[in-house]
Amino acid sequence: MLVEQAMREVIAVGNAAGADLDGSDLADLMRTYESGFAPETTASMQRDLAAGMPSELADQNGAVVAHAARAGISVPIHATIYASQLPRERAARR
Repeated sequence: MLVEQAMREVIAVGNAAGADLDGSDLADLMRTYESGFAPETTASMQRDLAAGMPSELADQNGAVVAHAARAGISVPIHATIYASQLPRERAARR
């Protein structure tokens, strides 16, 4: 699952920075994710980008990508999200 892989990327980056996260942390995250959000639920970043407004892209996905690069960790999910949304983010910040 794409979301689970993205969470694994964050755990790897966190652990490289000194966190102590493991499979139980991933399971907790997945339980929260799978707990049943309403179908109309959207993330604030999604709403901001869709409305052409600045978002938290750099502080969320961008931070994962930057920390991963410094640690030498591959984060293809976050890198793809960041790269694909960066043009919208830049346009919103003009």
